[in-house]
Amino acid sequence: MDMDPNQQSNPQQPSPEQAQPLQPVPPQPEQPVQPAEPPRPIQTLPIPNSFPPAPAPYATPEPTNYDPNYLDSIAPAPPQAKFFSGSFGKIFFIMIGIFVLAVSLIIAFSGKDKTADLQQTTVRVTNFVQLTKAEKAYIQSNKLSSTNSSFILLLTNAETDGTKLLGQAGVKKSQYDKKMVKSEKKITDDLTQKFEDARLNANLDSSYARTMAAETSKLISLFTTMSKKSGAKAIREYAKKLVVNLTPIQKSFDGYIDDGN
Repeated sequence: MDMDPNQQSNPQQPSPEQAQPLQPVPPQPEQPVQPAEPPRPIQTLPIPNSFPPAPAPYATPEPTNYDPNYLDSIAPAPPQAKFFSGSFGKIFFIMIGIFVLAVSLIIAFSGKDKTADLQQTTVRVTNFVQLTKAEKAYIQSNKLSSTNSSFILLLTNAETDGTKLLGQAGVKKSQYDKKMVKSEKKITDDLTQKFEDARLNANLDSSYARTMAAETSKLISLFTTMSKKSGAKAIREYAKKLVVNLTPIQKSFDGYIDDGN
């Protein structure tokens, strides 16, 4: 077989067994150790100005010595207390209120009973003032008319004084005993009817004199009892005065004689 002259035959490759042994590597010189590179500083971003600065840590203030009277020295002087100001004034007015209430209760529950006799005589005197004034125009005797005029004046003054005393005791006319007022009115109504009948019979003067002598005697008896038993000195004095002033008028009525004068 013909070979290409340009083609060379591959030399035979040696087998691994035929390979040359490895030569030992000569020792290398020791390399110097390089120092470690220092760490790079960490870059921080700038804080924007829009954020407020962090508050400073709270620190407990150290105690300071101060004068306890300092506030008193700079405060204005307090106003002088008045007599009725503050607690004393309140207590004073409260006590006044309690006293007024107590007096009102005493009058409301016992005042009318203690003045019952004064109420009766005052109501009777008031009724007699109207009665005597109404009959005055019909009396024929001058002597009897004069006695009646004196009686009217005495009754008018007694009515004024009696009403005043009852007012001082806190008893108003609306508080008078209703049964007593009704009874006294009946007495006056009966006397008025009696005198009307006497006028029709043409004997008013003698009938009027006898009747008023009896009625003034009853008044004297009532005022005498009041002058001894009333618990108020002013009422006793009032009653005694009326007993003295009524006595001559009663005698004048009782001693009347129809002689045409």
